[in-house]
Amino acid sequence: MKKILTWVKPTWDWMHLWNYLWMFKPLLENSNWKESYLMIADYHSLTSVHDRETLIDHKKRMLCEFFALLPEDSHIITFEQSKITHINNITWILSSVTPYSLMLRAHSFKDAENKNSDINMAVFNYPILMASDILTYDIDLVPVWKDQKQHLEFARDIAEDFNKRYNCEFFKLPDAFISEEVWLIPWIDGRKMSKSYNNHIWIFDDEKTMKKKIMSIVTWSEGLEEPKNPDTCNIFALIKFFASKEKQEEIASKYRAGNYGYWHAKLELLEILLDYFKDARIKYNYYLDNYDEVLSKINPWNIRVNEMANLKYREMMKIIGL
Repeated sequence: MKKILTWVKPTWDWMHLWNYLWMFKPLLENSNWKESYLMIADYHSLTSVHDRETLIDHKKRMLCEFFALLPEDSHIITFEQSKITHINNITWILSSVTPYSLMLRAHSFKDAENKNSDINMAVFNYPILMASDILTYDIDLVPVWKDQKQHLEFARDIAEDFNKRYNCEFFKLPDAFISEEVWLIPWIDGRKMSKSYNNHIWIFDDEKTMKKKIMSIVTWSEGLEEPKNPDTCNIFALIKFFASKEKQEEIASKYRAGNYGYWHAKLELLEILLDYFKDARIKYNYYLDNYDEVLSKINPWNIRVNEMANLKYREMMKIIGL
């Protein structure tokens, strides 16, 4: 039985399908976890969000999304990063055993450096705070994209450096949890995910906007009458994650039989997604209007996780001699 942690930064307006598939769905569907942690990474958002009202609005939307997607009887530990009293103290201590050269290798820093010469120190120190988020709660597994695996490797490196420096086994070494199937799903335009490309399908978009996004999914050029291969189709790649086995087989048969266009498949995908997220979309709008209920759900988790972090911090202070 292992602990798993995942998070989302409140820097975008909505949660998209790929967020859901690689970081949210594993928490909901796998019963092998001892404990599942879902964090809103609001300190991390400060690398780019420097407007008070924007951050407040993004946090509200994201928390409403979290609880809309979670079952009512969920035991997933959902909490706010900024409510953890000593997380930045732990980050400072970890930074004292983190080589400068390690941070220079960080993809997040290199990407920011290529885009903007005016880089704040939060961007540079981002991986150390991320390591603190993982190591503080003795997490075993973290869902990541393949190109984000470096963050897990850094967390392991930092944990090992601390353990060796202080001759202890204080921090557990976490592993990456990578879904190969999700990794292979292309974005709607076939390119790499990018906010600037706007190539996502947002879960809580209105139906008209969602339909527009789905209808723009890149496909092959076969004519309506021609048989098609569902296994090489971007649309069917998403259908497989959200449709029942029976529905998948039915649609796959239509592909292979011919007289079934890609626009038919796109309409079926729209119907499948609207049905799959029907309850969540209703709950989301309810929570937006009843935000106090969201706060009443998350506050007890904040207290519990903060107590865990406080204990880890006190033990850490003893080890370092403070």
